[in-house]
Amino acid sequence: MFTLKGRTMVITGGAGNNGSTIVNAALEAGMNVALLSGMHTKAQKAIAEKINPKYRDHVIGIAQNPKAKWEENLAAAPEIYETREHMSDMIRLVYERFGSVDVVVNAKGGHIRYDFEHTDKAIWRHSMEVVESAFVNAKNALPYLLESKAARIINITTCDARNGGYFLDPSFAAARAGLEALTYELAKELGPKGITSNCILVGHCEGDVPEEDALSDEERAKMISKIPVGRMMVPQDLVGAFMFLASEEASFVNGARIDINGGLIVG
Repeated sequence: MFTLKGRTMVITGGAGNNGSTIVNAALEAGMNVALLSGMHTKAQKAIAEKINPKYRDHVIGIAQNPKAKWEENLAAAPEIYETREHMSDMIRLVYERFGSVDVVVNAKGGHIRYDFEHTDKAIWRHSMEVVESAFVNAKNALPYLLESKAARIINITTCDARNGGYFLDPSFAAARAGLEALTYELAKELGPKGITSNCILVGHCEGDVPEEDALSDEERAKMISKIPVGRMMVPQDLVGAFMFLASEEASFVNGARIDINGGLIVG
């Protein structure tokens, strides 16, 4: 049994199926959760539709960067955003609500697939927002993580950095490699301060991919043939690794990479 009860998690990408599965697992283990999204309404919708209602007192949904969609966010919750417009304000809100910030999970996704020939600078910059989001989220949480007796940063991304990905998509692969490298840098710099940083690299998850990444029956069979365990990933496969890394027991795990892909990268 891992020590998680009473700890507070901030998660980006929590509105997706992978993210919401982690949120539900955290809540069931007794954690408090702040689900951050691009828009306040999206975060609220995820809580209403995907999160177990019995934990509503222990979860809040807010915009990570209110200014990015300022008019929409202000209109959706003026009581929050009239006095909080910066990203750092949102982490402060979480701290004020729950009394701590112990675990920061960066699981933001979002991408439109392009091969090398069709990738331009705009697409490249859009892909790199994944790395920037993780950096800013961790940086804003740092003052509160320093107060935690067991502070954790967990970056969740894909294994595309290691093998170029199943689809041809250089900006996507490069961004995921950047997030993995950021994990190692944070492990070195923040480890001496009592904050561990680790990453989870997932494979193709049928329950958490955009429509354009859905596989045909032929592609699905081909991918499964390369996965030694003989099946596709589902969101629940993330839970075990997350629970361990987020726990107080994982104090000596720092700079680790946990692959959750059934052996796809070695298949």
